Amino acid sequence: MSLAEVAWLIKVEVWVFLSVLVALIAYRIVTGQINTDYLLYGTKKGGGKYFSPERVQLMLFTLGTAMFYLNDVIQHRDSGLIPDVPKQTLVLLGGSHAVFLTGKAYMMLFKNISKKDGDAD
Repeated sequence: MSLAEVAWLIKVEVWVFLSVLVALIAYRIVTGQINTDYLLYGTKKGGGKYFSPERVQLMLFTLGTAMFYLNDVIQHRDSGLIPDVPKQTLVLLGGSHAVFLTGKAYMMLFKNISKKDGDAD
């Protein structure tokens, strides 16, 4: 078996694996085995739900970054090299995660203090 045949076989296996993975996840979401209820909601310590804009921005930025990188990969597919992720993208993605974690910490720490003081939330 030549090197070109091995490379082709690996490429086919990767595409089959990714296709089956996407199909499996889509099937489980449709059948309810993967629960997406309250996906964009956080949970307060008392069990209450709240809409989390931090989750929305994190999800949108992560998906956007993945789409831009996928576009770079498709554009450079003939070179045979994986394109580098720009440093600015990594900084922005880290900032997005920091916003999410700050919001989560705020809800965990400060919202519980107001409940202890008797404030209704």
